Amino acid sequence: MADQNKLSKFAEKKYRDNYLQSRVRGFIAYQIQALREKLGLTQAQFAELTAKKQSTVSRLESTEYGKVSVQTLLDVACACDVALIVRFASYDELLDQTGNMEASALQPRSIQETLALLRQASIPAGGAFRHFLEFGIDQGPRTAQEYKANDNANDLASGAALLAYRASSARLAGVHQASAA
Repeated sequence: MADQNKLSKFAEKKYRDNYLQSRVRGFIAYQIQALREKLGLTQAQFAELTAKKQSTVSRLESTEYGKVSVQTLLDVACACDVALIVRFASYDELLDQTGNMEASALQPRSIQETLALLRQASIPAGGAFRHFLEFGIDQGPRTAQEYKANDNANDLASGAALLAYRASSARLAGVHQASAA
């Protein structure tokens, strides 16, 4: 959590609004650049992957460009096989979430990398998720209640396994960050 001294600057509306706009623009631009670099692509190659023009990729990677649409971010996420989260947050969350601008911190795992880690760790998955892992079948939009109804009580062990996976994933991320330093 951000300390009170850092947050006290945000009491002034003009400062707060300017900081928010600048930080979000920069965070988006750096994330897109980090994704592209993780894939080892030039801007032109990334443009082809995302079905955008190279000039659009250049604008997206500019910290001054502020007209990125959610649809464009979704296009990039889908092309790179990563998820996208867009949500409103408190200012202390903003400071915490955008505090590390190193490329390694801005490069999420793709779904393939995550599935490979799951397979490597031999984590038992519960009902619907296990079905997805085994068959790779898109089951369409599902509600939380539908997933719960399909996962029986015997799969409660998956929760413990998931926690173990998250802990090992966090340890791996710590090792990766330490080796990058």
